Amino acid sequence: MTDRYWCELAWLGGATAEPGVLLEVDGGRITTVHAGVGFSAGAVRLRGLTLPGLVNAHSHAFHRALRGRTHAGEGSFWTWREQMCRVAERLDPDTYHSLATAVYGEMLLAGITCVGEFHYLHHGPGGVPYDDPNEMGAALLAAAADVGMRITLLDTCYLHGGVGADGVPLAPNPVQVRFSDGDADAWAERAAAVSVAAGAAARSGAAIHSVRAVDPRPSPPLPAGPLGTTCHCTPTSASSRRRTSSASPPTTSPRRRCWPSTARSGRTSPRCTPRI
Repeated sequence: MTDRYWCELAWLGGATAEPGVLLEVDGGRITTVHAGVGFSAGAVRLRGLTLPGLVNAHSHAFHRALRGRTHAGEGSFWTWREQMCRVAERLDPDTYHSLATAVYGEMLLAGITCVGEFHYLHHGPGGVPYDDPNEMGAALLAAAADVGMRITLLDTCYLHGGVGADGVPLAPNPVQVRFSDGDADAWAERAAAVSVAAGAAARSGAAIHSVRAVDPRPSPPLPAGPLGTTCHCTPTSASSRRRTSSASPPTTSPRRRCWPSTARSGRTSPRCTPRI
């Protein structure tokens, strides 16, 4: 059954909002847009201004737990990172699912309907993989599904703790081992399995955390999801900045595999946000 929504005003990409816009929605997706029409009987009236859903292109869901905790005194990126690692140390798949559900719910309330989740908290304490090595990613996908959020899960390569003064990569610290697969081959094998069931409102991709966390020397081709591969730019030492030009670009697509079934709310909604 097609749902119909009539907007008093709607932004359709032009310089100004359009009055009297009828949206027809099938299966949670907008199928047709009729501009300049009067109210139609049986349609849901959306008063005020209606905007398309916004996109958060770069999210770290577990960083939400840091809000309001990093502003006391004089700090730096590095003192912030110490607090971030302490949060990462405490999370498991269940608590990560609960935290991400709240985060994605907040995004929806702000008008965001699609998120690119930059995911690098992969393994259990001590870097020990879970029985399903992508269980933490599955928790994020389930959280997004539970609240009705579209998601692109960007599986992120994070291999080193930084770059030493001599340019040699440093070993991950006791918390960073949860981020690391050990080497690029192991990460590529695990990341290639990050996929979702056909028809789910989710996609997968691949990412490189930063030039201080991934050795830029030649490595095997990296898997790229439907949106390709991205890189996270964070503060680096001068030696690591000088070495970025040798990084190997991604060239291949991952093998496809379906995630196990996850709980879903069954809620569908048009991809628009009224009264923002």
